[in-house]
Formats: sequence, structure tokens, C-alpha cells
Amino acid sequence: MECRNHPGAEAADRCSSCMEPFCSNCLVTLRGRKFCGSCKVTALGSGMPIVEQATEPCPEAGEALKYAIIGIFCFGIILEPIAINKALKAKKMIAANPNLTGEGKANAALVIGVLALVLWVIGVIARVRAV
Repeated sequence: MECRNHPGAEAADRCSSCMEPFCSNCLVTLRGRKFCGSCKVTALGSGMPIVEQATEPCPEAGEALKYAIIGIFCFGIILEPIAINKALKAKKMIAANPNLTGEGKANAALVIGVLALVLWVIGVIARVRAV
């Protein structure tokens, strides 16, 4: 497949709007979609949203938040490190894939996990000293 603007050049992809083949020098990426020069101008000038990305929730973020909240009440010394680990993993997954949502859940799980773990450790130390 040849570039529409440069005969003889291999097309890298198609324009998201007109679907014509273009080389990498002719395409511009806007909000995750590739546009040729004329379609880019039309998309930007229309004031319409350029892309409606499909999003999906990050399952790790939800699990991390569940572990963090349950860990506040029971087995926090075990569940809070799991929540912290899952929250960090979710943040990495969300950073790698822009279609994933749940960064707020991951951040909340991380904060709750760290604070609750510190409180659980302080509680255990206080009980050991009281004996």
C-alpha cells in the first residue's frame, strides 16, 4: 500500500477520517487517532470532539480499593500490603494503556493502604508494649 501523497513510499497507516493510506510523515496523532493534514484541519476547526475513546475500568484498581477498605477493619497487617501492591500495579497498567480508567481508585487505595498499614503496625506495637 502506497502513501497517497508520496508515490513509492510505503503507507504506515490510514487516516481515521478519510481512510486514505499515508506514510508516517503525513499522519498526525490527535487524542489517539491518526489524521492526514486536511482531515486534521477539518477536525480541529469543527470544534467537535476528535475522538470518543472506548474506556474500560481497570480491575486491579477496584480490587485494590476493596482490599484497602476491608483491611481497615480486619486483617489489615495482611490486606493492606496486598492493597498497596495492587494499587501500584493498577497505576502502572493505567499509565501504559490510556483506555483504562480508575486512577482515582488506585490513588485512594494507595493512600488508604499506607495509612491503615501504619495504624495497624502502631496498634500491634502498642499491644506488645502493654503486655
